[in-house]
Amino acid sequence: MIVYHGTTVDCLEGIKAEGLRPGTYVAPNIALARDYAYDRAITLGADACVVFTLDVPDATVERVEAWWWTGEQLLLPLGCTPECILEIDDSDPRAYQAADQ
Repeated sequence: MIVYHGTTVDCLEGIKAEGLRPGTYVAPNIALARDYAYDRAITLGADACVVFTLDVPDATVERVEAWWWTGEQLLLPLGCTPECILEIDDSDPRAYQAADQ
């Protein structure tokens, strides 16, 4: 299953080295992950944000109650190793947000 994880750029090297921790939330689509990553970067005052495209076994993904602003939220109860990372997008998400509206 392809899922996406958006976060601040400060987490980039740790995730590349160690993967995602157990209990990490992921999104079913890249637009949601981009929005979350950008919001998190603005809120925390981070320099930038990043979105990981992940390929994880279906059985390792749990559907959970959605955040109030999403239609669906997913959880990786066991996390995932760095080998599950397919792509890392560190482009500026504002360009995508303008296109989505």
